[in-house]
Amino acid sequence: MDTNIRQDAYDQIKYNIVHFHYLPRQKVSEKSIAASLNLGRTPVREALIRIEREGLIDVVPQSGTYIATIDMNIAKEGRFVRECIEPQVMMEALAKHSPAQFKSLQQNLNAQKKAAKVDQTDLFFDLDQEFHQTFYQIADRSQIWEWLQLNNLQLNRFRRLRLKVPGLDWQTLLAQHEQIIAAFNDCNIDDLNYLIRSHLHLVLDEQQKVIERFPNYFSSNSQFA
Repeated sequence: MDTNIRQDAYDQIKYNIVHFHYLPRQKVSEKSIAASLNLGRTPVREALIRIEREGLIDVVPQSGTYIATIDMNIAKEGRFVRECIEPQVMMEALAKHSPAQFKSLQQNLNAQKKAAKVDQTDLFFDLDQEFHQTFYQIADRSQIWEWLQLNNLQLNRFRRLRLKVPGLDWQTLLAQHEQIIAAFNDCNIDDLNYLIRSHLHLVLDEQQKVIERFPNYFSSNSQFA
């Protein structure tokens, strides 16, 4: 089988889970996913095996396959790891960036604003991801970014769900991104360090509102503290 087909199946299913096109606790099947994505059942089966290992689906004997709930404890561990790594990545990017790379960050932010204005939540989240990834690329730390994405799936699901909660204004995220770019442009190390930590701390600040709005999307051991 073509490796690209396998990867495509994996990417599409994973994207749909992270973006809540498939909902936590929803029952799914190889047949239904293959039909909806216009893919063969074999690549879908192989993708589901990979995704189960990553904790995004649960296979219950004699019952079926279900989209896993979000484990907030794992999400918070992922946030902690990023808070430890990302400020250092920012410092390295600061020393290596070019005017063209800084321009790409500004263009990304402008695209975020347009997506927010028309409530394009999928696009906004993807642009948010791209915004942070760009700093890793500038710092020549792309492998660390890829490692984080594999190990931060619960955190990314929480961050994506946050965009669905009424009352959690997107402007908070946009304002923080603007402040990060300004500090980066000014080479203000202290502000940049503080801003990125504050930005990542939003997970802790907002978790209660997100869990209260979508309680069924979280595992029973998820905690507010």
